[in-house]
Amino acid sequence: MNGVLLVDDDRDVLEALETRLALAGYNVIACASYIEAKDHLMPGFEGCVVTDIRMPGKTGIDLIARACAVDPELPVIVLTGFADTKTVVSAMREGAVTVLEKPCPIELLIETVAQALLQRGAVLKTRRTRAKRAARATAGRPSKDSALSPQLAEYEAELVRRALKRNADNKAKTAQELGISRSQLYVKIKSLGLK
Repeated sequence: MNGVLLVDDDRDVLEALETRLALAGYNVIACASYIEAKDHLMPGFEGCVVTDIRMPGKTGIDLIARACAVDPELPVIVLTGFADTKTVVSAMREGAVTVLEKPCPIELLIETVAQALLQRGAVLKTRRTRAKRAARATAGRPSKDSALSPQLAEYEAELVRRALKRNADNKAKTAQELGISRSQLYVKIKSLGLK
């Protein structure tokens, strides 16, 4: 995990930072505006954002707000030439993890990015662990919404029976045909009283 979404409307600054971060081993997505950057912001983005504040159109503050709306735990680092108190407070209020003032020593930026990526990695690892636990806890347990009427249960049972017959009782092929996992198929077979 070493992705950096880098946003700055000054092309010279953008290219210089992109080069330095790439030399430090980061995969950099360089964007010159909010419009270019916004589509890269996704809940599973395995990286951090480094953005300028003052840009034409939507600003870095707008980008921070967008990042936090997509994923409140996505780390955003602000790198600005206008680090007055009002700007810093506004950026932090929107969800930035830190504000660095230009010109910023590249070593400080690289260290800050490294810390943000460690934080991001820990967040994503925790999410994956929780998702696995939740999946294990609910495996084989029908959800409240999955209770079928007797007629629908019989119809589903018949569909599963026919699929098993077509596939000569091969559970893997049957599950694939039905578009479910093998474990889900076994649960269905058991819950529907099929052999």
